[in-house]
Amino acid sequence: MAGVQSAPQDAEELPGGDADPTDSGEHELDLATRFRPIMLRLDLLVRRHHTQYSLSRAQTSILHTLACHGPLRMTDLARLENVRVPTTSNSVSVIESMGFVERVPDAVDRRGVSVQLTELGRARIEQVLKDRDRDFADQLGRLSPEHRELLADAVPALTSLLDAFDTD
Repeated sequence: MAGVQSAPQDAEELPGGDADPTDSGEHELDLATRFRPIMLRLDLLVRRHHTQYSLSRAQTSILHTLACHGPLRMTDLARLENVRVPTTSNSVSVIESMGFVERVPDAVDRRGVSVQLTELGRARIEQVLKDRDRDFADQLGRLSPEHRELLADAVPALTSLLDAFDTD
């Protein structure tokens, strides 16, 4: 992969490139050491490539979370976004000023406030995600069929990893 340097290979390698599974935790550490820089670089490149969408990663994430979960109280939204409430509140204020979300009385506790997508917000997140998926598909199309298949096979494991972060 051009522009990405491989991490040092400190773990004893077995045929096929796997670290010795008898080393408790060493295989996971080796995998993390090799995988994390690639994920960080991919994230950076994707974000730079998508600056034309005018929504930050945090704003896009909030819109997506609201599209998936429906109206949420600010504390619940912050928990799902894994950030503090003031950070979430600031981001919500910005996207509220864009007309993408609105604050409404909470359905359970009328004294509380929930945040929900507007129709404009729903249309915007659907379009942004569609455009980003198309752009990312174009990049995936540059890979060999074998590499695309390997990535497809990794999706369940990556989804489980993401779910593990969500339960922390």
